[in-house]
Amino acid sequence: MADTVISLVIKRTSDLLIQKIVFLKGVRRQVERLQNDLVRMRCFLKDADQRQDDDERIRNWVSETRAAAYDAEDIIEIFASKVEFFTKKKGLVTKLTYYPLKIVNLYKIGKEIESLQVRLNDIADSREKYGIKNLGEGMATHGEELQRIRQSPPFSEDKDVVGFGEITNSLVAELLKEDRNRRVVSIIGMGGAGKTTLAKKVYNHADVRTRFNCRAWVCVSSSYDHKKMLRAIIKQLNEMSKELLEMLEQMEEEDLERRLYKDLQDKCYLVVLDDVWKEEVWDCLARAFPDVNTSSRLLLTSRNRDVAQHADALSKPHELKTLGQKDSWQLFLKKALDHGANSGCPPDLEEVGREITRRCDGLPLAITVIGGLLLAKKKLKSEWEKVLNNFSTHLSRSRSGVSAILELSYADLPANLKFFFLYLGLFPEDSVISVPKLIHMWVAEGIMQKRDAENLEETAAYDDVERLCSRNMVQVAEMTVDERIKSCRVHDLLRELAIRKAEDENFFQIHDTRDDKISAKSRYLAVHVLPWDENYFGTSTPPLRSLLFLNVHDFSLSFRSFRKLRILDLENVKLPYNLPKEIGKVRLLRYLGLRHTSIARLPHSFGCLRCLQTLDIRNFEPVIVSNFIWKLESLRHLYAYGMECDVPLRIEGLRNLQTLSRVRFDDIMHNNMITLTSLQKLWIWVDDKSEIDKLCLHLSEVGSLKALCLYRTQGREWPQSLAGLSKLHHVTELKLIGRGLRMLPPDFPPNLSRLSLKHTNLTDDPMPVLEKLGQLSFLEMTDATYGGPQHMVSFGNGFLQLKFLELSRLYALHEMNVEKGALPQLQCLRIRKCPSLRKLPEELKHISTLDVIELVNMPKDFISGLDADMVSSVPNLRMF
Repeated sequence: MADTVISLVIKRTSDLLIQKIVFLKGVRRQVERLQNDLVRMRCFLKDADQRQDDDERIRNWVSETRAAAYDAEDIIEIFASKVEFFTKKKGLVTKLTYYPLKIVNLYKIGKEIESLQVRLNDIADSREKYGIKNLGEGMATHGEELQRIRQSPPFSEDKDVVGFGEITNSLVAELLKEDRNRRVVSIIGMGGAGKTTLAKKVYNHADVRTRFNCRAWVCVSSSYDHKKMLRAIIKQLNEMSKELLEMLEQMEEEDLERRLYKDLQDKCYLVVLDDVWKEEVWDCLARAFPDVNTSSRLLLTSRNRDVAQHADALSKPHELKTLGQKDSWQLFLKKALDHGANSGCPPDLEEVGREITRRCDGLPLAITVIGGLLLAKKKLKSEWEKVLNNFSTHLSRSRSGVSAILELSYADLPANLKFFFLYLGLFPEDSVISVPKLIHMWVAEGIMQKRDAENLEETAAYDDVERLCSRNMVQVAEMTVDERIKSCRVHDLLRELAIRKAEDENFFQIHDTRDDKISAKSRYLAVHVLPWDENYFGTSTPPLRSLLFLNVHDFSLSFRSFRKLRILDLENVKLPYNLPKEIGKVRLLRYLGLRHTSIARLPHSFGCLRCLQTLDIRNFEPVIVSNFIWKLESLRHLYAYGMECDVPLRIEGLRNLQTLSRVRFDDIMHNNMITLTSLQKLWIWVDDKSEIDKLCLHLSEVGSLKALCLYRTQGREWPQSLAGLSKLHHVTELKLIGRGLRMLPPDFPPNLSRLSLKHTNLTDDPMPVLEKLGQLSFLEMTDATYGGPQHMVSFGNGFLQLKFLELSRLYALHEMNVEKGALPQLQCLRIRKCPSLRKLPEELKHISTLDVIELVNMPKDFISGLDADMVSSVPNLRMF
């Protein structure tokens, strides 16, 4: 990970030299020399990053190198921002006044860079002094060590399997499908979820053994050896002789591939490839598996969804989730007490037993390891409590290597994903983390790289969230109906791994007890519990880049010592006062979260935060803002529920602004919106006096605007005319929110593809109007009522492009009517909390494109009454 940090520092210092050349010209040569030193240091870091787990000296060296790289960036950026503040957009007299300060700062940065170069030389010398010159020699990899722990024959099936019945039947059915082509069936899930156990259960299933006259099993693992894998499969398919063994050892890869291909060519075979990590591994092996119309199958297990989809794009991977509470408890009883769940648990042990099970967070491997440990101990509450109190230690020391198995997933991450995974460890246990918020934070860290003019850092950050989810390092908590990730969470045991790794690398610190000491080296700090002493940072303030207060309610904070902060999150903190004016001196600040705080006013010094990218002031009470927003030239996202301004809000010229949320109608009309050349999302409060037609004309030339939301205070009438919406040719997403909306607009934006109607009470069924929107692919109706006949929604022959439909909290909805031929492109239907709905329309089973039906918080009677044909006709029926 240090390699990533230093690479980014080199890139950012290069960018700073280009962008701030006017302000850095006095120290340009020193900055360039500093860059060169970091480039030389980087040459040793890739190997060091991979080996630091095995040697504390290497770990300390990596930590010192990373800290020096951070300091280099801080020195240059702080200096550039100060000089820029002294000189930019100021008159000659002011520039002359500030000239002495500029000279002083030029001298100071020169001294700081000299000191840092001496430090880098010392770090370079210590690399040889500590004997870590040749870091790549003589060290076993994680994969080699773990493979010895994990490897077991496929016939040694675990009999204490819980919760796999349904997925086992599904996998067996897919293996036995009447399809003459060679197909790949995949099982994916996080480390320790039971993929291998499930694969063994399927491999040894009676129907599977009968169907396939040729079977083989190979554990691929992260330390992949192509020739070794080929030999292992060939050995299972042939009677071994000394001559054949010697011949196999001498064969090259191509010869081994030809031999395996020949062995399988005329057979209906099943080969299990257990624990495949890389797409290229499949590409190598696939050449040796013939596809010759024999109905052969490969069963593949992987932690990475992308690997499974790469192996067979037409076969949907079977995702193995962690166990629920009931199944976790059943497995725990089997492993800890060596008897069936029906026998129950001794009353005096149940409370601590359930807490141990909860800590395992549904991971079968963890339950198995802890259960086996308890089985060997006396059935005493005190003994079980000792295990609970040393839970993490037992998992890391166990022969089955729970922590080691999870660490493999971490070790396999690219360096930038390691950074992001560790960052997630800052959030409290069981946190549901907003993905947009997470993305804004990651972008503020500066580690994301802009791909091109159309794909900003936010796009790259979202892709990395998806990659972490695909690798089963992060769990999806909530998705939109069109499968965009809204929120995520980290499994408790993976979070503990992130915290342990972060502590080893001095990456971040979590303050979660009142007597914790804040490290003077902390760059990233999450405060979960405040100490009694308000001055808990002590006399030496750490060089923090991120400071997150989570689950903290009251505290006071001085900003004088936090000049290096990029991220400050105070969400849900009840500050006893407004932010002090010293906040304006935190000039590198890029993310400021003030959501649900008690702040009533932002100081005028906010105008100095020229690097600020995200400002979140979504509060229940209005926040008074002075006339400074227009000065925040780097601002990308402004979220505000009740922002009130001393003077009309000025936002003209904010060319980086992408999101402007919940500003008032009058504030929009006072600004020339054409100057907001990056604006994509706009959320506006309207009232009964707002002239929507004039607003739409005002916005019609904002070519970047894609998403518009009009929000009306609950219970009040909407403006009479919404006809101007037809002028918004660039808008593809529209939200209309508010009880007073009784009639749909006569026209919609002509290129509209996404529409949300929330908290409305329309007088007529909206479907006859909406079905005529030719490009509509996404429709959401939430808590919306209308005066339609018998509380019915009717889908006729329109909606030709609709792919995603969500009906949520429609409490009076009794019936859905779908005519024959309606919704021909529908892919996903989500029905959430519609308690009066009697049944699903039968016509849904005739929609060939329908892949997913999600039923969320629906009544038991509704679920039990589902038509069997309907259930079987939809590939994915999900119930939550």
